[in-house]
Amino acid sequence: MANSDWSPTLAQAETQRLISPGVLGFYTQFEVTEVFASLKGKNTPYNVFSILVAENRCDAPTQEWKYLTQSPIHLKKLDGWTFGVKQYSRPIADLTKLFEVLSRNGKWQACGEELQIANLVPVPTQFVPPDSTKQVPWNRVLKNNFWNGSHLIEWADPQKAILQPLFDSPRLLQDLSEAVRKCVPIGLASLSDRLGNIVVQLPVTVLMAKFEGIRGSSDFAVKVAWHPHATPRLLRATCEMENDGAISGYVSADILGPETRLPMRSGQGLHRGVIWDDHHKVILSATGPSGFINAISLNIQISDPEPRVFVTQNRDGTSIHHRVYLVPSPIKSTIGNPKDDSNGGWTWKRMYDNEVSRLVAERRFVQYRPKPGQKDEREKALADMRLLIDQYGEGGAWLWDPFLSANDILETLFHCKHFNADLRALTMGSEAPERTPGQGASFIERQRADIKNAQCNLRGLRLEYRIKSGQAGWGFHDRFLIFPKADFHALAWSLGTSVNSLGTQHHILQRVDDGQPVADAFVDLWEQLDQPEHLIWKTP
Repeated sequence: MANSDWSPTLAQAETQRLISPGVLGFYTQFEVTEVFASLKGKNTPYNVFSILVAENRCDAPTQEWKYLTQSPIHLKKLDGWTFGVKQYSRPIADLTKLFEVLSRNGKWQACGEELQIANLVPVPTQFVPPDSTKQVPWNRVLKNNFWNGSHLIEWADPQKAILQPLFDSPRLLQDLSEAVRKCVPIGLASLSDRLGNIVVQLPVTVLMAKFEGIRGSSDFAVKVAWHPHATPRLLRATCEMENDGAISGYVSADILGPETRLPMRSGQGLHRGVIWDDHHKVILSATGPSGFINAISLNIQISDPEPRVFVTQNRDGTSIHHRVYLVPSPIKSTIGNPKDDSNGGWTWKRMYDNEVSRLVAERRFVQYRPKPGQKDEREKALADMRLLIDQYGEGGAWLWDPFLSANDILETLFHCKHFNADLRALTMGSEAPERTPGQGASFIERQRADIKNAQCNLRGLRLEYRIKSGQAGWGFHDRFLIFPKADFHALAWSLGTSVNSLGTQHHILQRVDDGQPVADAFVDLWEQLDQPEHLIWKTP
């Protein structure tokens, strides 16, 4: 849905205003990079992602496009689709004309040939600073946004209907992203919400600016050098320091020369600097949350000349001689004066405790430390598993555990409240220590009997339970709870122990930093275990 106060007319006017010579830079042309898809039976390629970068270059722009991919990109399990990347350039004066055509008849023909697009809507202009202590997601697709930063004018596809297969299978999107990155530094998978969009990047080149700390002082300095063709004008610099959600310092000053001092009282936190052009009402430079190095700690280690030597025995009775070179305690020294917590360290301790409490509340990091004979931790661990499944399992929940049993599934996945969610369970059929393998019925028969004995009506339950057996696939040891489509990307938790022993011994339930590789590995193994002998139970 379009922003109620941002229309195509306003977007075109803002584009024309910002590319005017001397406002942000002196642009002569714009480079277009298009990632496109060709669909079987369709004559017109479809836009996957396009970025237009304004530049000041001496060579003449050429509308003749070139392929950056040597051959079409094919993705496994996406039949009828091929992808490619092409690049060309146009005079800067053509930029607003292209968007006039786009808003008038919904067509995009930047290279002279039509590229199919969805019903695009304009997004209010954004400013993207360079990376600092934190990476800015936009910088994974922008071109060389290292210096002052860039203004972005974006036309978005809010539905992304044609590109839905890439959202349904994050693995496909990751494969496409890796193929595209081989020829152009655009990370599609890391900014998947921009698929189908057209983005205009306007780097600020009318000046070069730099914020830096003044040695031996809490003050900052901002240095500015204008482009040779620019007419210097009055600017204003602001710098704020934030710590623990509070603004611990702020300063604002007119920039009257090449270097302006910004008096800042001493305090804790990260700073953010901004240069504002009041004449044109634009940001000309900004930093992300940043910090300056006040001290450097050095650890000097000298190897001990006398190694530790010992011998171990192989299983075949042969001896292995080991030699371990030792390192004594390091000599530590500090250069500079590190900033101390003026509250005696108590603030840092409270912030740490708050962060731990937040992680526990969100079940990102939970420790279970049961006392002998205590059963409460078992129930708590199972309740946490069910809470995660309810919170993130609308798009599916997968359990991956070599010791997984039907009873474990009944205590976890069967509790999923989401109707027809994609539930999967994968085991190696490894027996729990208290059970002797091979006694009585087979493992698979016992699993089926246990599920049958639960007398479940199976309403809204779509679950498949497989076993890794024989030569197919590979063995596994780690235990994971995976949510393949939680908020458009996969999430995964490491269980720290098998489901059958949750809460019965010390273990840690912890969210994995990037769940997609875990989900991809699960799918790889799951697809290899697709024969009847691997199926334990399935519904419907």
